Amino acid sequence: MQQDLLPANAPYDLEEVRRHCMQTTIITSRRLDEDLKTKVVLASETFQHTGSFKFRAAFGAALHSRADHLLAASSGNFGQALACAAAMLGKKCSIVMPEGAAATKKEAVLHYGAQLHLVDTARETRKAAVERLAAQIENVEVLSAYDDERVILGNSTLGEEIARIDNIDCVLVPVGGGGLLSGIIEGLRRQGKDIPVWGAEPKLANDGARSLRAGELLANSNEPATIADGARTISLGVKNFALIKEKAAGILEVEEESIARALVKLFHLANLKVEPTGALALAALLDHKEKLAGKKPLLVLSGGNVDPSNYSRLISG
Repeated sequence: MQQDLLPANAPYDLEEVRRHCMQTTIITSRRLDEDLKTKVVLASETFQHTGSFKFRAAFGAALHSRADHLLAASSGNFGQALACAAAMLGKKCSIVMPEGAAATKKEAVLHYGAQLHLVDTARETRKAAVERLAAQIENVEVLSAYDDERVILGNSTLGEEIARIDNIDCVLVPVGGGGLLSGIIEGLRRQGKDIPVWGAEPKLANDGARSLRAGELLANSNEPATIADGARTISLGVKNFALIKEKAAGILEVEEESIARALVKLFHLANLKVEPTGALALAALLDHKEKLAGKKPLLVLSGGNVDPSNYSRLISG
């Protein structure tokens, strides 16, 4: 039997996390169903606080941290979510992001009052920058955007909500570090819902799929150049991989062209603005029709934070 993620002497206030999160937006689209020739349900986290599911993870981690100052590396969504959560809880926050991160995500980190540290990832890794800053800050805790029990439990609140949805028989979830996939698996488990959960990962950043095939955690040699910036992780988290290896149905690899196609379909057929990482689940459905034939999938749209100029270019083809 799977054990609880946190021991009894490290309580986690799930109710407080639920109270501060917006419920996911459940959407169906007749036009999208007709185009796909199957019925799908969309669980959109684009309307979540700070525009992505990462608020669930960040608030859960910030709430249960004893540190006065929170520090994390992020491609953008976790950074702005943690900055927001820290401001709500009266804590200081510093975020390390790549210089090339989306301008909207950098601006959001600053908007919530956090210190923003930009790094040239060709010269210094985000991890190295975080370690350097951590040595300079008093009473600081470095938080992982995915490899942390508190993060997984925060994301599990989305799994709980999905468990209440009828007429679905599988779930497709974007994969970067694996925090969302493992969190949804945990939330469904806690609600007693036995339903296959598939990860959706860019083929250019397929460390998760390769790890499952190998039966051990593998890493990308460098930050992948996928358009899905939230999936530009070096590897799955150790804690995430253990849960994904045991419970996930698998991880489906998707082509870059399919991510862009999914983005366009969501805009034109469902009237939704979704960032490339958020479109991975639909891209997996497009690329793996035979494997998912006859299924009634729920597609998790993980976020909608994308620069207008970049988004316009992507949906214009």
